[in-house]
Amino acid sequence: MQDLSKALGYCRVSTQRQCTEGHGLERYIDQLKRYGLTDEQIHWDIESGASETRRGYNKVLELVRSRQIKTIVVPCFDRFTRSALGWEKAREELQKYEVELLFLDGGSLDLETPEGVFTSRILAAMAAQVRDKNKYNALQGAKYFRSQRKIYKAIFGFEKNGDTVRPNFNQYRDTNKTCADVARECIDIFLKSGELTGTIRRLVEKYGSDRLEGKKYQDFSRDISTFGRWLSNPQLCGLICYYPTVPSKTQVVESGHQGIISVEKFELIQKKIAMGYVPRSNERNNPLCGIAWCETCQLKMVKNLTHARGKVYEYLRCCNCGLLIRLEIAIAYCIKTLTQKAELIANSYPDEEMSAIVSNEAMELQRQILDLKRKNDLDLEGAIKAKEQRLEAMLRSSEVETVSNSNRAKILKTAAATPGFWEEMTRHELTVLFYELIDKIVCASLGEEQAFAVSFKI
Repeated sequence: MQDLSKALGYCRVSTQRQCTEGHGLERYIDQLKRYGLTDEQIHWDIESGASETRRGYNKVLELVRSRQIKTIVVPCFDRFTRSALGWEKAREELQKYEVELLFLDGGSLDLETPEGVFTSRILAAMAAQVRDKNKYNALQGAKYFRSQRKIYKAIFGFEKNGDTVRPNFNQYRDTNKTCADVARECIDIFLKSGELTGTIRRLVEKYGSDRLEGKKYQDFSRDISTFGRWLSNPQLCGLICYYPTVPSKTQVVESGHQGIISVEKFELIQKKIAMGYVPRSNERNNPLCGIAWCETCQLKMVKNLTHARGKVYEYLRCCNCGLLIRLEIAIAYCIKTLTQKAELIANSYPDEEMSAIVSNEAMELQRQILDLKRKNDLDLEGAIKAKEQRLEAMLRSSEVETVSNSNRAKILKTAAATPGFWEEMTRHELTVLFYELIDKIVCASLGEEQAFAVSFKI
């Protein structure tokens, strides 16, 4: 029987979906156990093979450097890495410490010979090519969906209808209400209370704590964060949002589907969330909650507390790369930028009396509606109604934006003309004002220096 005392196993899957639905990670771990490794000897990640920040992967390399292992067992090469550059770095470590890389699907790599090194580079290049091809296909598919204004999936209150969605008028559980009715009820309860936790508690008392099994769009979420994301989904008011978690790519566009609430009501929900939604207890008194982003990872940063010498220090932290930014410095930078540019930004907003500007797309929709009506064809009524709904949603969105811009201009002009305006603000008041004025603040660390970039809602 082979000696595995100085061996360990490593495996990974790229996404949480592969782990939960495809059970890929379980299968890989089971294969490594059947090979003879114990749970303590197996390290794993749920992350892209091109990432060099994988926790399990880096733990394996740490053990290599400490000379505690002689063999790494992986299901196949691409479960170890999908990056040609990442492989070159790892290969140098394995060669230096004389560690063998062994594959469960057959064979191993002899990194002491030119042939073995050449073979490893071919495998790394092939793994990277598969990753690039998958990424390209995914991007092309997403691009096609955006160009066609198609919707990937329905959220609670809706159901799929071909490549779009429609309000879900199917019966909800054993009630006399439809799923769309209950979705509107969820929204109304939240708008009345302004609290996610309280809203979910009331809904659970009424409809039960167990979510319906099957497709997620058939029931509301009992999880606070997921429920908050549902409330922030523009699909509710007849719009589509692409890349909601990547601020540099986020797009909200008009859709032909019928919403279950108005655009005005959706805007009100977002203001309520900004003023009252605190996803974690340590996010209290954080004016940058939801608008602070890590420049490296493009992920939202959360508030962290540290205690030293009897004092409490507040930080913004990226949960992915661990970037730490002093919260008070980030807030001060936002205030400084707003103070310097307040009047300039305010003058860029439309005047209060300015009416909503009708876009070229809206004018084209109006022309199409008139052309269809002139045909006087009953078969075209469905197409006409869909275009009219889309036009109405577009115009409502423009009107809301004009009103919001007018309010922001008033705030900025007051800030520019009033000395000490920001110093008198409480943390809660700053939260409301920052939400009205700031789109996002991107944080970065340049050595010992902290850098910021603020963009405004204009």
